Amino acid sequence: MRTASERPDAYLPLQWWRLKRSLGRRWREWRLPRGFERLGTRYGGWWLFVPAVGKDPLLIDCGLGRDISFPVAFLARCGGRVIGIDPSPAAMAYCSEHCPAGMPVRAEAFWTEAGHTLTFHLPRPPDELPAGADGVSGSLLASHSYAGSSTLSVRTTSLAEILAAAGRSECDVLKLDIEGAEYEVLAALCSNGEIRRARQVLVEFHHHCTEHPLEHTLEAVAAVQGSGFMLAHTEGSNYIFVRRDVS
Repeated sequence: MRTASERPDAYLPLQWWRLKRSLGRRWREWRLPRGFERLGTRYGGWWLFVPAVGKDPLLIDCGLGRDISFPVAFLARCGGRVIGIDPSPAAMAYCSEHCPAGMPVRAEAFWTEAGHTLTFHLPRPPDELPAGADGVSGSLLASHSYAGSSTLSVRTTSLAEILAAAGRSECDVLKLDIEGAEYEVLAALCSNGEIRRARQVLVEFHHHCTEHPLEHTLEAVAAVQGSGFMLAHTEGSNYIFVRRDVS
């Protein structure tokens, strides 16, 4: 039996939908101000406002998986240092073999406070995952659609702890791909003002695969904007914020 995409009557509408999606994406990218560059692969890359990156920059990259093309491209383009954060054993194994010099990785969960012990839910076996899932990303949220029955205890770290260990007052870029934990983390950072210790904040929101609805994403976006950031660009579930005083 042929799928809908293989039937002649469905081919043209499908192609038209793909064309509109591609043109829409290219239109949004064309409207980005000068200075934005996309670093990394199509899957793991991010847009970055390069003029806001200072000398000897620091990228705190939370959520690495098996695609570290963004931090690698960041080091090549901007220099400086990257600190990677990921509690997933699979991600740590990958990073131990592929991370370049200048990119230490900590096997911890990025959270609202450091020094806590939380339960990290490992992903289900590959044959039980949704189509397209990479099978690497676990989550602190049991509601994540990738989460399986296996868990492990992980130590938490925080923006304040990472910056203190690095001897920095702020980071140039904070990237959060933390599989649903971003809602509580952003709420805390915006509440205590710590979010302003990042010049740019890149967030992948996970309302599509956790207990959090789209409303929570919109609330988080508003909170970040209210903390002195502009929402510069969106790409799917990826949101790019730039602090207004550096934009």
